[in-house]
Amino acid sequence: PLRVVSLAGTWYTNDETINDIVTYFGEIECVNVNKCYKVSDEGVRRFIFCKNLRILKISGCFKIGDKSVRAVVEECRTLRQIAMDDCRSISRSMLDKLKNMGILLLEGKKENVDEMWDLSRRYMKRDFLF
Repeated sequence: PLRVVSLAGTWYTNDETINDIVTYFGEIECVNVNKCYKVSDEGVRRFIFCKNLRILKISGCFKIGDKSVRAVVEECRTLRQIAMDDCRSISRSMLDKLKNMGILLLEGKKENVDEMWDLSRRYMKRDFLF
């Protein structure tokens, strides 16, 4: 089964694309949609159906807000890391909550990033590195 998908920077990736990924590859563990500017809250909310989701990268996705991130974090109990630099619709309180949970990865910052990035690289190394 497909476990890792990286669509980072693809112009045509949108909520419908996310829906298809979740529908056909529900066992997905790692998803990278960094800088997929057409992905919105609706698409991210679909990840609640990915019960094995461990790593979600949504940096640069401007249309994603607190509600969809909260839903994914609450429903995906296996989530260990969420990267979300430059998500302009995410509130400071949501960032603080994720940081306190120990799953927030801000790749542009240097606080605790190296340790968390090493964890995701080790996990991803055998399959795919994005």
